[in-house]
Amino acid sequence: MIMQREEQGFTLLEMMITMGISLVIMAGMMSVFVSQTRTATMLKDKTEAMGDLFLASQIMQSEMRSSKAICWDAATSTLVYQPIDSNVSIFPCGSAAPENGSFQYKTNTATDWRIMWKRYKAPATATSLARAGTRADELIRGLPPVGGIQVTKIAAAAPPAPQLPDTYEITLTSQFKGQDNQVLLLPLTFKVWARNR
Repeated sequence: MIMQREEQGFTLLEMMITMGISLVIMAGMMSVFVSQTRTATMLKDKTEAMGDLFLASQIMQSEMRSSKAICWDAATSTLVYQPIDSNVSIFPCGSAAPENGSFQYKTNTATDWRIMWKRYKAPATATSLARAGTRADELIRGLPPVGGIQVTKIAAAAPPAPQLPDTYEITLTSQFKGQDNQVLLLPLTFKVWARNR
């Protein structure tokens, strides 16, 4: 008796079903990969924005804690402070003397908003005094066009309490791109007051 061997292999229908299942699995894996990539990018952008805000807030707090007086000039979006070494008053608020420092919210273009920091430098001569008042460094950029810095003066305690310095609540707001490329805002709030009156 002669035994016949059947051919081993896949039929066309089996191949089509296998390829269909493989494509569904690959599409699912690709969807997860794209979603994870977007999430990682968003978290990286958010972390960088928060790091920049934190650094800017630490610099601002350090400068203003060692000051004699602080005031907010809403007309020019400038936070002015009188350093401990300066004998020039910042009042009326907004009088920007070279002996005083400031943080100003401004733009070079309609989309490039930043906070500029005019540092106080104790002048040795009249020439260095003139230069000290004109130099401003960029503290942080990439802020939204509206509300990048908001300053609120907190009311001092009513008398008979001892006279306390004015306290300011400052909110710095940055922006970053979310998972769907929408612009999201990231605020950071802190309080400062002049400690060397």
